[in-house]
Amino acid sequence: MKLVAAILLALLVVTGIILVLPMGTEVGAHGGIGSGYIQIIYRDWTIETSLVVFVTFMLVVFAACYTLFRVWSTARRFPKRWRELQEQRQLNKARHGLTHGLVRLSEGAWGQAEQLLTQHAEHSDAPILNYLAAARAAQELGSETRRDAYLNLAQQAKPENTFAVELSQARLQFDYKQPQQALATLLNLDNATRRQAPVLKLFMKVYSELQQWESLIDLLPDLRKANIINEAQSDTLECNAYTQLLARAATDQDATALLKAWQQMPQKIRAYESVISEYARGLISKGMSDQAELALHEVISKEWNEKLVHLYGLAAGLDSAKQLARAEAWLDKHENNALLLLTLGRLCLRTRLWGKARRYLEASIMATPHTEAYHTLAQLLERLGEQEKALDCYRKGLALITDKIAGQPPLPAHLPTTPRETAFAQPAVLPVR
Repeated sequence: MKLVAAILLALLVVTGIILVLPMGTEVGAHGGIGSGYIQIIYRDWTIETSLVVFVTFMLVVFAACYTLFRVWSTARRFPKRWRELQEQRQLNKARHGLTHGLVRLSEGAWGQAEQLLTQHAEHSDAPILNYLAAARAAQELGSETRRDAYLNLAQQAKPENTFAVELSQARLQFDYKQPQQALATLLNLDNATRRQAPVLKLFMKVYSELQQWESLIDLLPDLRKANIINEAQSDTLECNAYTQLLARAATDQDATALLKAWQQMPQKIRAYESVISEYARGLISKGMSDQAELALHEVISKEWNEKLVHLYGLAAGLDSAKQLARAEAWLDKHENNALLLLTLGRLCLRTRLWGKARRYLEASIMATPHTEAYHTLAQLLERLGEQEKALDCYRKGLALITDKIAGQPPLPAHLPTTPRETAFAQPAVLPVR
């Protein structure tokens, strides 16, 4: 367009100069001063015309040629332009499908979302997004086959985005209650991508779901380094993992696995209540109550813990009298603690101090009524021949259980009665015929 404008401008300027400048000589056979004409001779042909007519004719010819050139150029580019228009139209449809498909996906309309996302996905400028979202919709509809097919299409659409596809696949598998498949997908990632925060976070979930506690413990330094968890959260996860390892080791026939798990544990983790409790229970179940008693006493002496004190009464040490003396030393600071008094009562029973055991158990019940205290006291009273009192303790202990289950306070000992209630309480008398 700029070239055409320059040519037209040049023609106009030349024409203007010719018309404006005065002619001093005769230019043509019949022209006067300043008239100007054009004479073209070619062999036997001679063409004469005025300059104005010639310029006008040239402009008309130029305009015609230019018009024909434009028509020819447009016709030549028409197929390409048509293809571009069609591609743009398909791209607009694909974008519309992606946008509305994601909206339907967020609304939980899985079927509509899948249809919108896949209808024009091959024409999308980001087909990987269409197929990944469609995989989510297919999974929500319960179709594992279609889900995996969409994931394969996403992989084929953008081979360079393998990491995004495999991470999405692992997440979908985990959400679909397929932790084993999710772990296999994560392990298929290269070492560089395994250190990325989203992958580490998913590894943490998968290991916990599969109860692979050793792997979870090994993962904790990377989780802290990536700022996925803080120090406190790391200690909690580590504590839970070691607790589960102790519980698993306690199921073995001998105590070797249990002792090995305890020895391999970091010192700071051994002080956690859940860890030491699991270890002590495991030792007691293996007939190693003396070691359980020593381990519990060491922890309780450093930091008071009611639950561990309660467990201390279940662990039979080698010297019952010495164990009782250790526990009684805690009375100085916790004289009205119901669980400590229960533990002391049990230890007195083990040393055959019946009267002292009874006083501790009754004191425990006075401090805080507890089912175990009632049951232990009832067993002692039976041994002492006080059957009525023993039955009363059994009844009160059972009442605590039933009231706790029912979630309501017990009925008062003496219920008020009204004449109407008394009438209903009388046996019905049927008329005699």
